Amino acid sequence: MGPMPFVNGERKTVASHDVSRSPYDPQKLTRFTIEHPDIQFVVVQWLDYLGTLRSRWLPITAFDKLVKAGKRIAISKGNLGTLQNDQTTPVCDPVGQILVEPDLDSLRIMQTKGMIGPAASTCMARFVDNSMQPLSLCPRSQLQGFAETLERDFHINLLVGFEIEVTFCRRGALGPNGHFAPLDTNHAWGTLSDEQLAHAFPLMAAISLELKGMGIEIEQLHSESGAGQYEFVLPPLPPVQAVDTLVQARQCIQQIAAAQGLRATYHPQPFPGIGTAAHAHVSLNSDSLAAEELEKIETSFWASVLAHLPALCAFTMPQAGSYGRVVDDSWTNGTWVAWGTQNREVPLRRVETYGTGNGSRWEVRCLDGLANMYLALGAIVGAGLLGVRKGTTMVMKDCTSNPTTLSDEQKSEMGITQRLPTDLDQGMKALQQSSSLADALAPGVVSHYLAMKQAEQKMLSLMPQHERKRWLMERY
Repeated sequence: MGPMPFVNGERKTVASHDVSRSPYDPQKLTRFTIEHPDIQFVVVQWLDYLGTLRSRWLPITAFDKLVKAGKRIAISKGNLGTLQNDQTTPVCDPVGQILVEPDLDSLRIMQTKGMIGPAASTCMARFVDNSMQPLSLCPRSQLQGFAETLERDFHINLLVGFEIEVTFCRRGALGPNGHFAPLDTNHAWGTLSDEQLAHAFPLMAAISLELKGMGIEIEQLHSESGAGQYEFVLPPLPPVQAVDTLVQARQCIQQIAAAQGLRATYHPQPFPGIGTAAHAHVSLNSDSLAAEELEKIETSFWASVLAHLPALCAFTMPQAGSYGRVVDDSWTNGTWVAWGTQNREVPLRRVETYGTGNGSRWEVRCLDGLANMYLALGAIVGAGLLGVRKGTTMVMKDCTSNPTTLSDEQKSEMGITQRLPTDLDQGMKALQQSSSLADALAPGVVSHYLAMKQAEQKMLSLMPQHERKRWLMERY
């Protein structure tokens, strides 16, 4: 191994030692570079625990050498314990390293044109330890492990499709929060006003074409209810691939908006009024199980998710501003732990019923764009897998009414007895008290996450409310 480069006066390790078996298929990279001959850089990316997209840029020649040698990128173990601004936390350990392993199946161009053009590609990665085993604290590996367990032990294939809700903002404008203003205001769900046609439609079209050039096919797009708010619907994919695609699509959306002098944010309440979510549509499918067996497994899966939903909210709604959406009569996710067929006033909506080889499609609604989606979806699937293993019974009935219209007696008869957390402190307390969820997830995930969130919230609490919102909108 040649000499290691120096950065800021310190010697930096750029890759791990060789291993007996390479994790890569070099032919995948060869085919990619033939298809995209203008590629000059590969941006290896991952989400940290707080949902910050981190990256390491490699010239294509260096990335090619890394792949052919079967190496990884080494970073400090301490990077698992830093906040969005690199401030350290009690779980930041400066001793040791973790290895970043790119997944060539996620390799795609970053843009076809725009600020970067076709010269850069994006590739998502997982963390491994020095023995080249998946790191227990790696959210991406945890999600992949749960999906593989469901397939291996229960013959279940998960599919996940995300809705990207995004608010486009003008910078420096005197808007409702003093720094940003919505791109358009003559705006409602499903509308295309003259203002939208002039400003938003060209932007949406440009984004859709860029995503198509990246290999991401949008199924639908439309205006949402909030000013400047729009939605892109992604196709159903296996869990890790679905989150990879979500992360890469969101990045593209923000890059195209930035090229036009705009800010695209996934903040759950950037402006007063309707909130912004990140709904996930999840289905359990099988090529071998009878319909009755599949329904039984699916029922146990979602019964366990509902049983753990207050604790899961700490992952799925990870900021104080997330809980502005926990309100009744607003088509968000309501305030009750409940499920219902085609019911948008509950946090878990059953969208479609069974078909041959397919389970129902369920929409997780108590989920927003500030979450690390590998971590949030992994926690949901981990809770569901726990129910499948235990054969958890669904005691809650299908709620086909707005829970707020039901009497206490009616809710009790339906098994609707628990409220969702109404603030982040309640969500974190529920997670801290849920030993069953902590045991279902990889060792150390819950304690590490809680320590990170406590340090983050302490930092954010020192900011005035308007500054805190602006700070988060700039980062998410």
